[in-house]
This record gives sequence, C-alpha cells and structure tokens, in this order.
Amino acid sequence: MQLSEQLPSLKEKVPTKLTMKQKEALRKEKKEPETDLNGNVIVPRYECVTSHTARRTGITNMYLSHKYTILQMMHVSGHKTQKTFMDYIKLSSEEIADEIAAMSKKESDMW
Repeated sequence: MQLSEQLPSLKEKVPTKLTMKQKEALRKEKKEPETDLNGNVIVPRYECVTSHTARRTGITNMYLSHKYTILQMMHVSGHKTQKTFMDYIKLSSEEIADEIAAMSKKESDMW
C-alpha cells in the first residue's frame, strides 16, 4: 500500500516551482506541466518532499527545540559557516513570533 493511500493529503496538488532538472525532463518528454486556474504549476504534495526538504526540516526542528547550540547543530548538519546554516532554518511567521515572545519573556523574568 502506498503512503499516499494512507494519507490522502499527500495526493493533494499544491503550487510549486519546478527545478531545472524537472523542467528539462518535461522538455525531453515534450510535456507541459499541470497548472491551476492562476497558471501556477501544481504537483501532488508527495512530489514536493525530497531528502533535502527532510534535512532542512530536521535542522529547523533541532533549532526550534532550543536543546543544542548553533555550533552543535552545524557539526551535525555539516555546515561550515553560520550564515549558510542560518539560511537553512526556515521559520513560519508564527514560529518567528513565538521565538520573539519567548525571548521577551526570558528578559522580563530576569528582572
């Protein structure tokens, strides 16, 4: 049984941007990508998950856990510079707001 059969949300088609590799494959097959009414390319959600997105999610979750230092996380992820590492961290607006609120609470608790 396919995972997308157990989790129907994985079959849901979502807007995405095609990679150069995907565009080239479509060109070779002389196919056009499927689009929504607004002209956005859409694919099943399961096609959007790659080992790279899983790696990025893992690193972001480590960061949000506040259990590790940035240096420890960089060692695990193999990033050599903090800038490159921080580019990997993808936070939603809500997560950024939660981070700011937590920092503000820490500061106010100190006084």
